[in-house]
Amino acid sequence: MKKRGAFTLVECIAALMVTTFVIILAGLAMTSVRKVNQHSLAGSVDWFICLQELESPDQTFALKKVYRYRLLLRDQRQQRNYELRISDRLYLRTPTGGYMPVLSAVRADKSFFRQLDQQRVYVEVGRTNGQKNYGIICFDKAE
Repeated sequence: MKKRGAFTLVECIAALMVTTFVIILAGLAMTSVRKVNQHSLAGSVDWFICLQELESPDQTFALKKVYRYRLLLRDQRQQRNYELRISDRLYLRTPTGGYMPVLSAVRADKSFFRQLDQQRVYVEVGRTNGQKNYGIICFDKAE
């Protein structure tokens, strides 16, 4: 009788088990990478956009007064006063009574402003997801 070169049933089951194990591990790795990217990028991107908008050349805010949960600002072009306030979000109040949300998902009890000098303010913002963002905003010189 001639022997054929074929796989046995045990070898086929072992190969199937190894393949299944590799697919499960790859799926778990992809899921964890997606979660990490989603959390780290979502919080950071909106924070950097917030800081960039407040320091934008389009805005000509000068610092008037600093309180723990609010900043009084003066728009040098339009000669109007604004207020940047921390509550459940960071928002800019306009002179007409309206407001523009700048950053959402903020914890007011974990957030504050601190004046560094005539133009710069240290901002620390605690987020509802536990993340902490901080930065320094440099405003225009008051005229």
